[in-house]
Amino acid sequence: MEITEKENNYILTPLSPKLNERESLRIAAEIENIKNGCSVSDIGLNMCCVQDCTIEFIKNILSFDTISLFNIHSDIFALLISMDLDKKLNLYVSESDFIQKKHQLINRKFTLV
Repeated sequence: MEITEKENNYILTPLSPKLNERESLRIAAEIENIKNGCSVSDIGLNMCCVQDCTIEFIKNILSFDTISLFNIHSDIFALLISMDLDKKLNLYVSESDFIQKKHQLINRKFTLV
């Protein structure tokens, strides 16, 4: 796992192609260490290397309130949208969008009446 700090934002990059229970516990431990160590405005997960994730990862991520995901693989993005997690998590397209807090991905589900 790679950890970087940019403009008072911490970015965690998991290097495993599949985020299972073991990997999600490692990510949760790192997030707790970052939160306890200093005052940080936001923590982001760069999902560029991740191809698949398990339900344990999603449950762990939902337990944190200041977490954002970006560079999300299309399969994972479809899963998050179908579970309506775009309302609970901050989803961004790129790292620059995450740092600037612009262009958040939200599925609005418009219908014609």
